[in-house]
Amino acid sequence: MRPRLIAFDYDGTLAEDGIIRPATVAALADAKRAGFRLAIVTGRPHDELLALCPDLGLFDLVVDENGAVLYFPATGAVEDLGPAPPPQFAAELARREVRFSLGRVVVRTWRPHLEAAHEAIRALDLALDVIPNKYAVMIVPRGTDKGTGLEAGLRRLGVEPAETMAVGDDENDRAVFRVAALRVAVANAVESLKAEADRVMSRPCGQGVVELLRDPLLASS
Repeated sequence: MRPRLIAFDYDGTLAEDGIIRPATVAALADAKRAGFRLAIVTGRPHDELLALCPDLGLFDLVVDENGAVLYFPATGAVEDLGPAPPPQFAAELARREVRFSLGRVVVRTWRPHLEAAHEAIRALDLALDVIPNKYAVMIVPRGTDKGTGLEAGLRRLGVEPAETMAVGDDENDRAVFRVAALRVAVANAVESLKAEADRVMSRPCGQGVVELLRDPLLASS
């Protein structure tokens, strides 16, 4: 099956050190010209991603904040899939000396504060999920993850999960793998994700993306 849409994780998949390399951008542009629709599905906060990535215009859909926000670069439309972080939660994290940042919906902290974040949620009895993402920890409304965000974005675009390929590298990409019909892991992916992949690339990060997009089998499938 030739997918209509390819959904990529950002850090560790498309990007290295937060940047998409020129060779990867060129391969994405060629894929776009070949008729593929492209998406990013990332834990990055929305405003941070916009400042970091100048190439978002290549993408039909951006799912950021770990599935909590949809962004459509062609129109500039932004859709929050959940409420803004509760003010009392931010105050409780600050009281517990937790280092954190606020997105439109997501609250991001870091692994050393994982248990303190859980304790703050329990203390306030909030309907929030805590999702580890590499060194970061993403806190989102209950039931929200990268998979639910991708499903919502696909509905907006009129694309079926059966027409979708997902490419990732880390544990939280398993939620995206549950949605997509075709699943690809780059070479630097964690072993648990590789075990669920239909294909594992021989190269890491953006090089693996280029390897995938330059494969004649993808173009002819």
